[in-house]
Amino acid sequence: MTKVAMFAGVRVVELAQYVMVPSCGAMLADFGAEVIKIETPGRGDPYRSLVVDVRAVGKPNYSLEQNNRGKKSIALDLKSADGLALFYRLIATADVFLTSLRPGALKRVGLGVEALREHNPKLIYARANGLGFRGPEADKPGFDASAFWARGGFGHLLTPKGGDFVRQPRALGDHSAAMNLAFGVAGALFRRAMTGEPSLVETSLLATAAWMLSNDLVASQEPDYGDDVLQRAVERNPLVGLYRTRDNRWIQLVFLEADRYWVGLCETLSRPDLATDPLYVDAKARAANGKSLIALLSQIFAERDWADWQPAFAAFDAPWELIRTIRDVFTDPQTMANGHIFELETAGGAVKLVASPLTVDGTPGTGASRAPDCGQDTDALLAECGVAAGEIAALKQQGVVA
Repeated sequence: MTKVAMFAGVRVVELAQYVMVPSCGAMLADFGAEVIKIETPGRGDPYRSLVVDVRAVGKPNYSLEQNNRGKKSIALDLKSADGLALFYRLIATADVFLTSLRPGALKRVGLGVEALREHNPKLIYARANGLGFRGPEADKPGFDASAFWARGGFGHLLTPKGGDFVRQPRALGDHSAAMNLAFGVAGALFRRAMTGEPSLVETSLLATAAWMLSNDLVASQEPDYGDDVLQRAVERNPLVGLYRTRDNRWIQLVFLEADRYWVGLCETLSRPDLATDPLYVDAKARAANGKSLIALLSQIFAERDWADWQPAFAAFDAPWELIRTIRDVFTDPQTMANGHIFELETAGGAVKLVASPLTVDGTPGTGASRAPDCGQDTDALLAECGVAAGEIAALKQQGVVA
């Protein structure tokens, strides 16, 4: 399939670290944007050297590749006058500036919105942080586990009452916020094309959590909303819940239109008698007898292994799924058929990565090249900005570029 370059001709300058904003840059690069990653000489993005598992030392940096594929890298010391001047020359050629650095720090070094617009009046300025850009905590540092999972209510909502606090899946908030930011950038590019006006695009991990949990947030206005809201919801409709098989597999039922699927479920469970049982015959009866039906369904599911249930459920045209492991998802036939996983050659060998969550004209967004080495494109990009080879060499000696 031919790669769809929706953002061909768009130059993005990215000054960001770790995952949230870099993964937005990777999505834009997947669909044709030229994304230039600004890094500190010598050190680079700290995500390059972050090791969360000693067993990963010497192996490909999967997370770095996932969130930085398809980019170029230039190493500039933005704390030096010469480095900042070079950055301004580069930003003058850009369509979009992407950043995750805190607004106070950016303003202090001359990288705020007004400062960059002096060098490029049509620049789209796109930024994301932990807690938003207004209010007393706008400059507070935040990662997805703190600003999204903890502050945003996800951890509390998903932790069983009385149980240990649930660990956040890796980069869940980061990748969700990245999609919001990419949507904002795409919209800003469209607006500028139509009106000539540039935009300031903002999102945050807290805003992303609020949006993702918006149904629960608005429901919390109800007087009976409490910590046991999920359990009470299942008791009102036992056909939206998890049931364990004899071999400890879990089946998720999501029969929001419960009456539509009740008879079919009874037949699938080889219990057609339940379909007309006065205790469970319709949604009102099942809600009134939710606890007893949950106990009964739990008992029925526990009588067989998943392999025994699988043929009957495979024939049941309804919204149910077997709970899969992460490795299951990575090799799922549907995941593979839709191009969600692709292979990329890196310096450490071939790695399999996850494509952008968008398909255009039948083609998924996949990285065209591996994540760049820190500063690998410095010379070429500076030459493109009119910096002579001799000047580049001198700047390298001074440590301004690398």
